[in-house]
Amino acid sequence: MSQSLIRILKPLVYTNVLRKNNLVRWCSSTPIYPFLLIDHLLKIGGSSNGSSSISRRSGSEGENEIIIKSKFLAGEVCEVMSMGMNQSGVNIHMKENTSLRDMDNVRLNIYYKPSDPKSKSVSVHLPPLPKGSQIQNIAMTSLPDLKNDDWVVAIKFSVSQLMLYRHKDLRWIYIETTHGHECICPYSSLTYSKKEQRFYTSTPGSDWMCSFGLNFKEKDEPTYHIIDKKDLPHYMLYELEEMNSFTRTDHLVESPSGEQFLISWYYGDAFESDTVVHKTKRFLVFKEQENAKRHKDMYYTENIGDLCIFLGYGEPMCVPASSSPGLKPNCIYFAGHNFGVYDITTQTITLFYTEEGPLRSTAFPYWPHPFSLTPT
Repeated sequence: MSQSLIRILKPLVYTNVLRKNNLVRWCSSTPIYPFLLIDHLLKIGGSSNGSSSISRRSGSEGENEIIIKSKFLAGEVCEVMSMGMNQSGVNIHMKENTSLRDMDNVRLNIYYKPSDPKSKSVSVHLPPLPKGSQIQNIAMTSLPDLKNDDWVVAIKFSVSQLMLYRHKDLRWIYIETTHGHECICPYSSLTYSKKEQRFYTSTPGSDWMCSFGLNFKEKDEPTYHIIDKKDLPHYMLYELEEMNSFTRTDHLVESPSGEQFLISWYYGDAFESDTVVHKTKRFLVFKEQENAKRHKDMYYTENIGDLCIFLGYGEPMCVPASSSPGLKPNCIYFAGHNFGVYDITTQTITLFYTEEGPLRSTAFPYWPHPFSLTPT
């Protein structure tokens, strides 16, 4: 969504930033673009940098690990990364109904406060869902808009069930898949393509993409698109054998200009500090070059240009790196079992750690449950 740039472009105030390899306190009146903080962390670190607040080390498998020793600074990093994954400040929650006739249902509420102080807030109460519903992922055609009859919301439940809500219809429509829920990957994200005006999510093996349009009707069947991955380098064939033992999720993401990328996210177990942790291992990036009605040719790439991609909290997002100071081009920012940044060209992973272990947010569940909602 183009509106999702608002949250990134808006200057925010942080009381602590890294400057000249030292942690210094800024006046609250000084506006700082949030991703400058992440950029500083990526550029500095190490025992010789003169900062006692961070250090850098190499992980057991060659990844960079930035150790953030200050709890306050770790909290700010979580805030920046969480904000980057957020859908332009949209707040989504579920609540049990209290009326006697709706005791067995829950409601999904979507709230949005525009950045323009003159604009009114928008609050949407969607039709009831069955009690105990757990939402895995949400995608919307645009920000909430009560005046737009074409505003559409699609959700994926934790059991891989898909549903569609059109504001002009005021009801949920179930997306019945050909072979039941098992043909939808439970952990890969649900994405809306503005260019094609369709919602996409992958099958478990990512050999197909399941899609459905905005005018999907009951008893219609979704479309399945063959995914043909091409141009993998020969040297990577060795690595793919090892990567088969990793957990993988797949995510379709669209740039503001309509370019589509398929991101394969690999993570596996590692033993650290007498405990097992789930760590991001690497990413594979594929760019669409040809698109037929039921076929997508995705070519391996190590260069997505000035773009950067956000994965792990809500719908995947792709924005120009030049749109905000501090963003690095050709990188993936991810908030999953770890927070970190992946450089697509150098294939370098940088993971953020505290002295207790991998940096994770306590403000929301980490991947694969960006919007894993249960009644409150």
